[in-house]
Amino acid sequence: MNIEKKRITRGALLSASIGLLSGTPAVADTLLFPVLTSNPPNVITIVSVVNNATATPPQLRYTYRYKDAISAGAPNIGGTCNTTSFARNTFDRDLVSFDVSGTLENGEALFGDVDVYGGGFGLGQSGPKRGYLLVTHANASGTQTNAGGNVLLGGEAVILDIASGAAWGMRAINDSTLEDYNFTAAGIESELTSGGLKPFSFFPPDDWTTRFFVTPVGSNMDSSNLQSVARLAGSLVDRSSTTYTLPTINPSITCTGAVDLEDLMDSTTRAAVASTGGWGFFQSIGSPAIIYKLDYVLNDPAYGGTNNNGYLLSGPGQP
Repeated sequence: MNIEKKRITRGALLSASIGLLSGTPAVADTLLFPVLTSNPPNVITIVSVVNNATATPPQLRYTYRYKDAISAGAPNIGGTCNTTSFARNTFDRDLVSFDVSGTLENGEALFGDVDVYGGGFGLGQSGPKRGYLLVTHANASGTQTNAGGNVLLGGEAVILDIASGAAWGMRAINDSTLEDYNFTAAGIESELTSGGLKPFSFFPPDDWTTRFFVTPVGSNMDSSNLQSVARLAGSLVDRSSTTYTLPTINPSITCTGAVDLEDLMDSTTRAAVASTGGWGFFQSIGSPAIIYKLDYVLNDPAYGGTNNNGYLLSGPGQP
């Protein structure tokens, strides 16, 4: 690891990960990292995978589902995903961390890891990409295999915007009832089911950007291009309790994608809440979806420069 990359890793990653690493890792035999971004060398995602097992299958299979973040000058929410999949060695009670973008250590294991994995872990793509990652146990030939439990793998990830100096993170998601590439309502608590609602608030759009990262979930996530409509449910309310009825705007997310709050409202409502912010309900229709909400401000001295906050919107809680 060279000096420049070591500085990035120790500084940005350590400060960004203090809160992320304080919780108990998610555990399962197939992990889903629902949001990945890669735009080397400016935006990277560092993934950590824990294999908390003895007599474990000898390999883990890593399956990326990804696509261009931008298509024809617009966010690529409707495009299908490509697949990159490979198997790497694993070890009993092992921890491996790597940079999806390949900016740090060319995608090889990070932080002085001396284990022999048989190759790197990076996506191997240039330009801005969005996607998700599946990690599962595999046999000696690299084929996915059940390991006989749902407490064997754990995972965390942190997305670093190195160019702007911002970061946010997540835990890997698992299905407690299955070990394959299916993620169902019976086995996970992190999804928003079709027609479900989640309340959210937002800061003034004149200063802040609010973005929703949406990954539909269901069967065969290693190959399927699942779809979910991401929308606001009917209206927004400002800080004076005035309600603004919204037109029907129903962007359909295929495989995975991100949509900004401003693209879900009309110009009249946008002008009304521009300097105040407000609140509303987020809704998905179609396949259940994992949804993260990110609020960020760039290079604004009123807020100390660049700041952001991301959290799991679709997780358990009212309503």
